[in-house]
Amino acid sequence: MTPHKFSYEGIFDLERKHHEDILKRKPLKHILEGRRIRFVNPKGRFDFCYFGDFYFDTGNVMILITNDLSYTRYHRPDQLSNTLWSTVPVIFAGVETGFKDDDGNEIFTYDYCDFGRYRLIVQYLSFDEPCLMADNHSVPLSWAKEHGGFRKSGTTLYDLKKEMFEVFNPWEIWRINQFNDAEEREKAHNALKEPVFVDGLPAPSKKWSRTYSDIDDVMDDDAVLVYFRSSDKETVPDEDGELYEQYVYYIDNYPSSEVKQKYEMVMDHENYQQLLYELMLKAHRTPEKCFVLCDFFESIVMCDNCKKEFAQYFKPLSEYQILNVVVPRWIVEELIIGEI
Repeated sequence: MTPHKFSYEGIFDLERKHHEDILKRKPLKHILEGRRIRFVNPKGRFDFCYFGDFYFDTGNVMILITNDLSYTRYHRPDQLSNTLWSTVPVIFAGVETGFKDDDGNEIFTYDYCDFGRYRLIVQYLSFDEPCLMADNHSVPLSWAKEHGGFRKSGTTLYDLKKEMFEVFNPWEIWRINQFNDAEEREKAHNALKEPVFVDGLPAPSKKWSRTYSDIDDVMDDDAVLVYFRSSDKETVPDEDGELYEQYVYYIDNYPSSEVKQKYEMVMDHENYQQLLYELMLKAHRTPEKCFVLCDFFESIVMCDNCKKEFAQYFKPLSEYQILNVVVPRWIVEELIIGEI
């Protein structure tokens, strides 16, 4: 039997069908008629998105595509690693049904509702509308509304495990249809407003400063020092006047402490924008590392207009919330001035 398009299996199939368009960030909200998808975020709270804003990975985990600051610290490089979009594992937690209970609460699949003396799960099966699922039959929500009404009383999002952000099995959420056990009823009720985890939550990536005045304040053993250098060697005199060839390094503020990791940006015909984009991409693919950019203003000898132009190259840092690239303070100041 073909799964209903608003069931997890149906949404999974639709994602596979539209997978390439999702990765191209095409607008696909209409595929599920503008219905919201509910998910559990890495902070252990409910949030919502639309079809086209996520895909499923090889472990069947829902991967949110976002540039939201509240999520980018949980970025896990995946199928969009050639872009600056963050891909964040979340837990699928149902789809909007379009129904409300007697108190006006919106109903999603994986909710539990009290109908008469029963507490039943909301799901989509073969009917055109969502149903309250009992052990051996189902009740369409429209029929339940007309025959006594129903009230949202909990969700199935309790006793969740952190590993569900790595491997997802929907049957771990859809445990039972009909709640009769008092303890299970209480657990479902406790997860009404917020999911309940039994073993903690994923840890976000380390938080770094995003800008600096003194480079020594942000350098540590794990930091990667980033700087510009020339593509060709130039002939320069040493202390005795003897000529030798060396690259030119555009560094105004080399750190005083030992540098263990370096990343060179080789300048060729003023390809600054491409070099900086590649730096951001490199940083985004390795969120566990911090990249500290040496100041280069004095070395490259920029005029005020060049200074403003250079700052614009760093806009993706804020647009996509790339948090592990640390830049000289003047760059951020120029960006702020440019937005006023």
